[in-house]
Amino acid sequence: MLGLTWQAMAQGSTFRGGGISGFIHGIDLVFHEAGHVIFGFFGEFIAVLGGSLNQVLVPLIATIAFLRTRQPAAATVTLWWTGQSLTDVAIYAADGRAKALPLLAEGLIHDWGYILGRLGLRQSAETVGRVIFALGALTMLAALALLALDLLRCWNASSPDTDGRPRTAA
Repeated sequence: MLGLTWQAMAQGSTFRGGGISGFIHGIDLVFHEAGHVIFGFFGEFIAVLGGSLNQVLVPLIATIAFLRTRQPAAATVTLWWTGQSLTDVAIYAADGRAKALPLLAEGLIHDWGYILGRLGLRQSAETVGRVIFALGALTMLAALALLALDLLRCWNASSPDTDGRPRTAA
């Protein structure tokens, strides 16, 4: 996860497909496109926003589920995925004015061009993308920190006590 975090942060708000990052982007894309359908019942604006929203909600909901079932390591992985997904959305949002990213097919609207246009923020697309990217980067870093803390907790729980015997739960 550390290497993938580094890749995501180094790429910034420009898309570079390929490798594991490209594979994860493909997974994000499936949930993104499903979001348009799921949120399509709530009107055009929410349907368009629903792609990015669903892309972030799926790993976030998984994180909550893992926390509720007391699986902290799994929760950190899906929290990291939430942050990575935010950085993926940030790239799309930052492109909202230029609309240079390739879309899945000809004739589709650019989600973030539409969203930002409706909100009167199209000229601020790069800034919006940077804010979303920062939120994603912070989320990935928080996930790494939480994973390290969980690893330390597990390490301390299994390390021998002062008399050389493994510790037991109290």
